[in-house]
Amino acid sequence: MANEITTTTLDDLTNATLVEATIIYALSEQPGLYKMCREFNLIGKPTLAAKIPTETSWWGSANDDGVGVDTEFDATQATALSNTAVSTGSVTCTPTEYGVAHAITDNVAEDSVPIDFVTGQAMRMLHVLSLAMEDDFLALLVSLSNSVGTSGVDLTIAQAISAQQGLRVRGVVADALAYIMDNQQVSDLEAALMATNAAAAIFALSADRLINYAPTADNGMGSTRQVGQLRGVPVFATGLTDTANAGADVVGACLCPSTAANDAIGSTTFGQAWKRLPRFETQRQAKLRANDLVMTARTGFVELQDGSGTSIVTDA
Repeated sequence: MANEITTTTLDDLTNATLVEATIIYALSEQPGLYKMCREFNLIGKPTLAAKIPTETSWWGSANDDGVGVDTEFDATQATALSNTAVSTGSVTCTPTEYGVAHAITDNVAEDSVPIDFVTGQAMRMLHVLSLAMEDDFLALLVSLSNSVGTSGVDLTIAQAISAQQGLRVRGVVADALAYIMDNQQVSDLEAALMATNAAAAIFALSADRLINYAPTADNGMGSTRQVGQLRGVPVFATGLTDTANAGADVVGACLCPSTAANDAIGSTTFGQAWKRLPRFETQRQAKLRANDLVMTARTGFVELQDGSGTSIVTDA
């Protein structure tokens, strides 16, 4: 046959595809774990950093077998007490700036399908800045002095439990705890929970009560990325934690998040200082025939209480 009328011959009249008035978002990590930090407000204050005083123990340390108070505070009748010096230290949280910018030409608005691209981009810009802040917060996990795990070896249930036990031994009093684990560590933990051995078979109920693991209804598929609870402590999964030992390991932690009680007693592990909350601005560039979209923020993160966190370093 010949001389058929097709979409090729009438290509000026037909559209190859219909562009839907929507955008399918790319897959992404989910930020929000940095909200476990205790917040400090520097907005509008004439300073670049927050200096946060910390108490220095003058009565020994937890788990020292009573050495710090054994005879130091024994008193004798009619004998004057000796003075005990009190001192403080401090940590400093210095905000840094985060920013992202786009330039959208007029042609985009004039020639594209009718969607509110600017509002959509503003939300994605906030998402991206939150990811950048989350990454900087999670980078602090490796700096915790106390750690569990073995380089090059998968996370075990015993190590996860030990991370929490260490907080209690070091004198932490908390009404809330949290596990933040790399995706690989969560996979290792779930694999260990599914493994069978003679001990689990004989002492199944006792082990279950000790471990007390319960998955969430969505198994970590929600935006919070909470995969379950271990000993009643929520377990969060993320792909933004740092690596250690030349990339051989990944780093998670068991820590004390910010709550009214944790803040009041000094157990909160990390802090965050805000100098500028996320700010979205637009600016017209007439010569370029475009509009600038800009979002910035200034914030920083700091370790407040080293003993109230345990880093978990295990095989990547």
